[in-house]
This record gives sequence, C-alpha cells and structure tokens, in this order.
Amino acid sequence: MTKEKFSIWLIPSDIDGDSIGKSIQSLSKKYLAPIFKPHCTIISPITNLNKAQIIIDQLDQKEFQVNVESIDESDDIWKTVFLKLVNNSTLKKINSLFNQVFPQIYQFDPHISLIYKKLDETKRKSMLTKLDMKKAFVIDKISIVETSGSVESWETVYSKPLK
Repeated sequence: MTKEKFSIWLIPSDIDGDSIGKSIQSLSKKYLAPIFKPHCTIISPITNLNKAQIIIDQLDQKEFQVNVESIDESDDIWKTVFLKLVNNSTLKKINSLFNQVFPQIYQFDPHISLIYKKLDETKRKSMLTKLDMKKAFVIDKISIVETSGSVESWETVYSKPLK
C-alpha cells in the first residue's frame, strides 16, 4: 500500500475561486482533462499530516492578495497552462515555514494551474491567446489536500480560513 501524500494549498476566495474555476472547467471539458479546485501549491508532497496541521494552526496570517505576473504554458503536466504569480513576501514567508519543517526538493514557483494535460506547444500557446483572467486574486484559506491518487480523487483533509 502506498503511503498517503499531501500537498499544502493556498485557496482563492470564493469569488476569485469561482472565476478561476470556470476557466479550469471550460479547459478541462474542451481538452478532456481532469477538473480540480483552483489553488497555489506551497509545498508537495509531504507525508506528515500532523506536523502540517500544527504549522497551519500556528500560522498567523490574514487573507492577502496575489498578483498575476503572466499567463504562461509549459510541457510540465502540472503547469500546462497557468497563472504565474508574483512571489511576494507573504508567499515566501508561508513557503519558508513549511520548508523549515519539511526540508526537501520542492521548487516553489507560485502559480495557479488552469489545466493538467499533456498538450503540444501549439495548443498550449493557442489557449493563452483566448484566456482573459483577472490580474489579482485574494487568498483566504490554506488547506491540506490528500494528493496520492488521481486528480479526480484529491480530497481536502484540513482547511483553515486566513482571518
């Protein structure tokens, strides 16, 4: 049996999440890709749920804004088409808290993915020209998501509002 793996996600506000979610659903339907909840991954994978919960419970962070640097694409399935975020001091601070407890090789590159699918560069670049996204989003939750299995089976196991 494989060990459960978890990811720490920052979650956009309901209004911003709905806006991003519509783009995710539209792209997923058009390209037959899995649907997932809008998020910015802070660190992944981790295996110690209790340690992650302690960090989140001790986190003293109010909701904050993230700015979109660009809409980009890559051949990495987890960043097929994505919103590249400006790595502000709040994102760096939260990532650093988890890196201190879970030292590992996770290249933190703040972004919000819009589709998970292996697509050729022409299709990815074509998507970029058709996307009309906001330039800033509010982050108001932090969650631990069980991400061991398929994208469709990912499940939030713990969540805390940022107030």
